Amino acid sequence: MINRFFVGGALLLTCSFMAACSSAPKNQELAVKQEVVKPDFAVWLNEKESLLRDSIKGSVFTLHKQDNAWVVTAPAQYAFNPDRPSLLLPAALGPITRIAKLLETDAESSVLILGHAAQSADNQKLSTDRARSVASIFRLSGLKGARMRHLGMGSSYLLDQAAMSQQNHRVEIIIMPSMEVQNMMAVYHPAYVRQLALSQGQ
Repeated sequence: MINRFFVGGALLLTCSFMAACSSAPKNQELAVKQEVVKPDFAVWLNEKESLLRDSIKGSVFTLHKQDNAWVVTAPAQYAFNPDRPSLLLPAALGPITRIAKLLETDAESSVLILGHAAQSADNQKLSTDRARSVASIFRLSGLKGARMRHLGMGSSYLLDQAAMSQQNHRVEIIIMPSMEVQNMMAVYHPAYVRQLALSQGQ
Protein backbone atom coordinates (compact mmCIF):
# COMPACT_ATOMS: atom_id res chain seq x y z
CA MET A 1 0.00 0.00 0.00
CA ILE A 2 2.80 2.40 0.93
CA ASN A 3 4.62 1.60 -2.29
CA ARG A 4 1.45 2.28 -4.28
CA PHE A 5 1.07 5.72 -2.65
CA PHE A 6 4.74 6.44 -3.17
CA VAL A 7 4.60 5.52 -6.87
CA GLY A 8 1.41 7.53 -7.35
CA GLY A 9 2.92 10.57 -5.66
CA ALA A 10 6.07 10.30 -7.73
CA LEU A 11 4.03 10.12 -10.95
CA LEU A 12 2.01 13.18 -9.90
CA LEU A 13 5.15 15.19 -9.16
CA THR A 14 6.71 14.12 -12.47
CA CYS A 15 3.62 15.17 -14.44
CA SER A 16 3.48 18.52 -12.64
CA PHE A 17 7.15 19.15 -13.36
CA MET A 18 6.73 18.28 -17.05
CA ALA A 19 3.69 20.53 -17.34
CA ALA A 20 5.59 23.43 -15.77
CA CYS A 21 8.52 22.88 -18.09
CA SER A 22 6.30 22.72 -21.16
CA SER A 23 4.52 25.99 -20.25
CA ALA A 24 7.75 27.89 -19.52
CA PRO A 25 8.91 28.06 -23.17
CA LYS A 26 5.43 29.28 -24.18
CA ASN A 27 5.58 32.04 -21.57
CA GLN A 28 9.09 32.96 -22.69
CA GLU A 29 7.96 32.94 -26.32
CA LEU A 30 5.03 35.24 -25.47
CA ALA A 31 7.36 37.61 -23.60
CA VAL A 32 9.70 37.72 -26.62
CA LYS A 33 6.79 38.47 -28.95
CA GLN A 34 5.57 41.26 -26.71
CA GLU A 35 9.06 42.72 -26.63
CA VAL A 36 9.30 42.58 -30.43
CA VAL A 37 6.04 44.46 -31.03
CA LYS A 38 6.84 47.14 -28.44
CA PRO A 39 7.28 50.35 -30.45
CA ASP A 40 10.69 52.00 -30.45
CA PHE A 41 9.73 55.64 -30.13
CA ALA A 42 13.38 56.70 -29.76
CA VAL A 43 14.07 55.70 -33.37
CA TRP A 44 11.00 57.58 -34.62
CA LEU A 45 11.96 60.70 -32.63
CA ASN A 46 15.51 60.68 -33.97
CA GLU A 47 14.35 60.22 -37.55
CA LYS A 48 11.95 63.16 -37.37
CA GLU A 49 14.05 65.70 -35.48
CA SER A 50 16.36 66.91 -38.25
CA LEU A 51 13.54 66.86 -40.81
CA LEU A 52 11.33 69.02 -38.61
CA ARG A 53 14.16 71.41 -37.77
CA ASP A 54 14.79 71.86 -41.49
CA SER A 55 11.07 72.49 -42.05
CA ILE A 56 10.96 75.43 -39.63
CA LYS A 57 14.43 76.79 -40.37
CA GLY A 58 14.46 80.55 -40.83
CA SER A 59 11.10 81.03 -39.08
CA VAL A 60 10.15 82.04 -35.53
CA PHE A 61 8.62 78.61 -34.97
CA THR A 62 10.26 76.50 -32.27
CA LEU A 63 10.63 72.76 -31.76
CA HIS A 64 10.74 70.74 -28.56
CA LYS A 65 10.23 67.13 -27.52
CA GLN A 66 7.25 66.14 -25.38
CA ASP A 67 7.17 62.50 -24.29
CA ASN A 68 6.91 60.47 -27.52
CA ALA A 69 6.17 63.44 -29.77
CA TRP A 70 7.67 66.57 -31.30
CA VAL A 71 5.91 69.89 -30.75
CA VAL A 72 6.26 72.79 -33.19
CA THR A 73 5.08 76.06 -31.64
CA ALA A 74 3.88 78.94 -33.80
CA PRO A 75 3.62 82.25 -31.85
CA ALA A 76 0.34 83.87 -32.86
CA GLN A 77 1.76 87.39 -33.06
CA TYR A 78 4.04 86.28 -35.92
CA ALA A 79 1.78 83.66 -37.49
CA PHE A 80 -1.61 85.42 -37.67
CA ASN A 81 -2.89 88.69 -39.10
CA PRO A 82 -3.42 91.22 -36.28
CA ASP A 83 -6.48 92.64 -38.06
CA ARG A 84 -7.95 89.19 -38.76
CA PRO A 85 -6.68 87.10 -35.83
CA SER A 86 -7.53 83.70 -37.31
CA LEU A 87 -5.96 84.38 -40.73
CA LEU A 88 -2.47 82.98 -41.24
CA LEU A 89 0.24 85.37 -42.43
CA PRO A 90 2.21 84.42 -45.57
CA ALA A 91 5.40 84.00 -43.50
CA ALA A 92 3.72 81.21 -41.51
CA LEU A 93 2.51 79.29 -44.54
CA GLY A 94 5.99 78.14 -45.55
CA PRO A 95 7.00 76.18 -42.45
CA ILE A 96 3.49 74.77 -41.91
CA THR A 97 3.31 73.60 -45.53
CA ARG A 98 6.77 72.00 -45.31
CA ILE A 99 5.76 70.06 -42.19
CA ALA A 100 2.53 68.95 -43.89
CA LYS A 101 4.44 67.80 -46.98
CA LEU A 102 6.91 65.96 -44.79
CA LEU A 103 4.10 63.93 -43.22
CA GLU A 104 1.94 63.60 -46.33
CA THR A 105 3.12 60.11 -47.27
CA ASP A 106 4.24 59.06 -43.79
CA ALA A 107 1.40 56.83 -42.59
CA GLU A 108 3.26 56.12 -39.34
CA SER A 109 2.93 59.75 -38.21
CA SER A 110 -0.09 61.80 -37.14
CA VAL A 111 -0.74 65.39 -36.08
CA LEU A 112 -2.71 67.05 -33.30
CA ILE A 113 -3.06 70.83 -33.68
CA LEU A 114 -3.84 72.82 -30.55
CA GLY A 115 -4.91 76.45 -30.56
CA HIS A 116 -4.17 78.42 -27.38
CA ALA A 117 -5.27 81.92 -26.35
CA ALA A 118 -4.99 84.29 -23.42
CA GLN A 119 -7.81 84.70 -20.92
CA SER A 120 -10.58 86.62 -22.63
CA ALA A 121 -14.27 86.35 -23.41
CA ASP A 122 -13.71 84.87 -26.86
CA ASN A 123 -10.60 82.77 -26.19
CA GLN A 124 -12.30 79.47 -27.02
CA LYS A 125 -13.49 80.64 -30.44
CA LEU A 126 -10.18 82.34 -31.23
CA SER A 127 -8.10 79.29 -30.29
CA THR A 128 -10.41 76.99 -32.28
CA ASP A 129 -10.34 79.23 -35.36
CA ARG A 130 -6.55 79.39 -35.29
CA ALA A 131 -6.19 75.63 -34.88
CA ARG A 132 -8.62 75.16 -37.78
CA SER A 133 -6.63 77.53 -40.00
CA VAL A 134 -3.44 75.53 -39.44
CA ALA A 135 -5.32 72.24 -39.85
CA SER A 136 -6.57 73.37 -43.26
CA ILE A 137 -2.97 73.43 -44.54
CA PHE A 138 -2.46 69.83 -43.44
CA ARG A 139 -5.80 68.85 -44.93
CA LEU A 140 -4.67 70.18 -48.32
CA SER A 141 -1.72 67.79 -48.10
CA GLY A 142 -4.04 64.85 -47.58
CA LEU A 143 -3.92 64.44 -43.81
CA LYS A 144 -7.41 63.81 -42.51
CA GLY A 145 -9.46 61.59 -40.24
CA ALA A 146 -7.52 59.97 -37.42
CA ARG A 147 -4.18 61.22 -38.77
CA MET A 148 -4.97 64.90 -38.23
CA ARG A 149 -7.09 66.47 -35.51
CA HIS A 150 -7.39 69.96 -34.12
CA LEU A 151 -8.68 71.39 -30.84
CA GLY A 152 -9.17 74.89 -29.47
CA MET A 153 -7.83 74.80 -25.92
CA GLY A 154 -8.76 78.38 -25.00
CA SER A 155 -6.78 79.36 -21.90
CA SER A 156 -6.48 75.84 -20.47
CA TYR A 157 -2.69 75.78 -20.88
CA LEU A 158 -1.29 79.22 -20.11
CA LEU A 159 2.46 79.75 -20.38
CA ASP A 160 2.28 83.09 -18.61
CA GLN A 161 -0.27 83.87 -15.90
CA ALA A 162 -0.48 87.50 -17.07
CA ALA A 163 -3.98 87.60 -18.55
CA MET A 164 -3.12 89.08 -21.95
CA SER A 165 0.45 87.82 -22.38
CA GLN A 166 1.39 87.23 -26.01
CA GLN A 167 3.08 83.96 -24.99
CA ASN A 168 -0.34 82.47 -24.38
CA HIS A 169 -1.43 83.14 -27.96
CA ARG A 170 0.05 80.28 -29.94
CA VAL A 171 -0.65 77.20 -32.00
CA GLU A 172 1.09 73.93 -31.18
CA ILE A 173 1.55 71.31 -33.88
CA ILE A 174 2.12 67.99 -32.15
CA ILE A 175 3.69 65.40 -34.44
CA MET A 176 3.59 61.87 -33.06
CA PRO A 177 3.62 58.19 -34.07
CA SER A 178 0.10 57.29 -35.22
CA MET A 179 -0.26 54.71 -32.45
CA GLU A 180 0.11 57.52 -29.90
CA VAL A 181 -2.92 59.54 -31.07
CA GLN A 182 -5.35 58.06 -28.55
CA ASN A 183 -2.92 58.63 -25.67
CA MET A 184 -2.43 62.26 -26.71
CA MET A 185 -6.16 62.84 -27.10
CA ALA A 186 -6.68 61.41 -23.60
CA VAL A 187 -4.38 64.15 -22.31
CA TYR A 188 -5.95 67.13 -24.09
CA HIS A 189 -9.55 66.26 -24.94
CA PRO A 190 -10.93 66.46 -21.35
CA ALA A 191 -9.52 69.99 -20.98
CA TYR A 192 -10.96 70.89 -24.38
CA VAL A 193 -14.42 69.72 -23.30
CA ARG A 194 -14.22 71.71 -20.05
CA GLN A 195 -13.08 74.84 -21.86
CA LEU A 196 -15.84 74.46 -24.43
CA ALA A 197 -18.48 74.09 -21.69
CA LEU A 198 -17.17 77.20 -19.95
CA SER A 199 -17.30 79.25 -23.13
CA GLN A 200 -20.86 78.17 -23.86
CA GLY A 201 -21.95 79.03 -20.34
CA GLN A 202 -20.79 82.63 -20.61
